[in-house]
Amino acid sequence: KRASKMGIKDFDKIYGIHDLAAGDVIFVATGVTNGDYLNGVKFFQSGAKTHSVFMRSKTGTIRYIEANHYFNYKEIK
Repeated sequence: KRASKMGIKDFDKIYGIHDLAAGDVIFVATGVTNGDYLNGVKFFQSGAKTHSVFMRSKTGTIRYIEANHYFNYKEIK
């Protein structure tokens, strides 16, 4: 019923990647716990370190981002 409302007509069709995500698709993920693909959040005395991945289908680009987040950071005005 829900699929019909979304325009799905052929319930026996096996949908491929281009059916499910056509065009310029961007996927981003950040590890929360350690896994096979990304490390989880690591806490240190004044903050945390995160590991993320950014993928773009149009260019085939895959970027890995390691970021330090400082909890006591104060904006300079």
